[in-house]
Amino acid sequence: MTDLHADVAIIGSGFGGSLTALLLERVGLRPVLIDRAQHPRLVLGESSTPLADMLLKSLTQKYGLPRVEPLAEYGTWQRTYPNHACGLKRGFSYFQHLPDRPFEPCPDHTNELLIAASFADADADAHWFRPEFDLFLVREAQAAGIPFFDRTEVTELSGGEPWRLSCRRGDESHSLSADFLIDASGEGGFLSRQLGIPLDPDRLRTRSRAVFGHFTGVEPWSRLLTARGANTADHTFPCDDAALHHVVDGGWMYVLRFNNGVTSAGFLIDCDRHPPEPGVSPEAEWRDWLDRYPSIADQFARAELTPLCGGIRRTPRLQRRARRTVGPNWAMLPLAAYTLDALHSSGNSHTLHGIERLVSILERRLPTDEMYAALQRHDRLLQAEIDLIDQLVHGCYRGFVNFELFASFLMFYFAGAHNSEDRRRRGVAGPGSAFLMADNQEFRAAVDVCYGRLLEMTSGASWGRLPACRDSNDKQVSDVLHGNSGPGDVRNYYELVKRSIAPFNIAGLCDESRKNMYPFIVPA
Repeated sequence: MTDLHADVAIIGSGFGGSLTALLLERVGLRPVLIDRAQHPRLVLGESSTPLADMLLKSLTQKYGLPRVEPLAEYGTWQRTYPNHACGLKRGFSYFQHLPDRPFEPCPDHTNELLIAASFADADADAHWFRPEFDLFLVREAQAAGIPFFDRTEVTELSGGEPWRLSCRRGDESHSLSADFLIDASGEGGFLSRQLGIPLDPDRLRTRSRAVFGHFTGVEPWSRLLTARGANTADHTFPCDDAALHHVVDGGWMYVLRFNNGVTSAGFLIDCDRHPPEPGVSPEAEWRDWLDRYPSIADQFARAELTPLCGGIRRTPRLQRRARRTVGPNWAMLPLAAYTLDALHSSGNSHTLHGIERLVSILERRLPTDEMYAALQRHDRLLQAEIDLIDQLVHGCYRGFVNFELFASFLMFYFAGAHNSEDRRRRGVAGPGSAFLMADNQEFRAAVDVCYGRLLEMTSGASWGRLPACRDSNDKQVSDVLHGNSGPGDVRNYYELVKRSIAPFNIAGLCDESRKNMYPFIVPA
């Protein structure tokens, strides 16, 4: 029997929970980590971004975590921890596929899009191989003297002043108390269950599910492109050193490569367009998707599942959203409050924003009323951020019917990301700043206008023949978008987006001379 009192009990020891514990310990608070599972384990949420890396570097420097700081960039990670697996991420790459046809490269790249996020490998982002990344942070927490209870189930939660947690770990019983609770359990939704907080998935417009796994033997996509005559010399970075996206009918596929030979890959699928078929196993559905897209099937022709992953995994609808995310003495990290979709690799960045805000509140040791007011301000920002991310993801799902529509609306995500990164570089963003400019009313209004127009254009639309290569007269040779729009409307939509993001376009987006190949640009 163990009896322990902590200032903050953190439920969940993924990277968010462990990092939060390390930061709180550095400001003199006493955290405890509790997790019902153990490490290492398969976890998604692997793709970092420039904004995530900036936040991780800022937090580790501000709070004095020199051993964690090298993980903020691929170059420093490799120099400091060469035996810890990660993946090189130079940017974002997108390729459009048509059902039952091999990928057909266009000389002008109109069915490709590459957006660089770094100048070179040394300053690039990294894919986090979460089995090792999370384990590293847990061990750092233990080395700092933070109590850690893995394989521990919270059997009863009561009180609140302080909280009392009855726990069981095998045959052992533990009685813990804490003044504050942080839910870092992700989709486990610990506080939602314990406090009876309803989930409102219908407050989210995105409706997607996932079929995924971890593999070895996945062919680099660039080799297949070259074999099919693609002009990869125009690519602004190696397209596999990226969050690689295959855009398909009613969804998309991510392919994230790690330097230990493992590749994380999965289809994110529109629940309405492709609902799960009863009686079809996850493995059979995975094979069905590959059979539908022969070039993707070629990439996975020699792939084998890793032992840690086991079989192909499948989720029901991913989206969930808690009605409440804070209380006077508790809070949820963002991914305990909601689950959305991995399309924009936003999860890690958003988690780090939430950690930054919550730690800045807790370290001040405010009186109860002031603490709750600060937590409520954090919640208002969090809700605005969730709404914006949902809008940016759902709009892209609607745009999947035409690659040019999708690529046009996608520019809003990158405009928001570039501005958020720029504010961080210039030192004008801090713990109170919103993710992706979610609190900028002019930006939100521009997104609203273009999102609304996109919904109108794609109402009743169906998947057309879309490799929009252009002939010598610069006309589309692909079929017209079926539904309420034709090629002229698609072109007009691009111009609308270009005008709408102009006040926020600090990195040269919507530049036709680039032919969908965007280099990394740091605003002057």
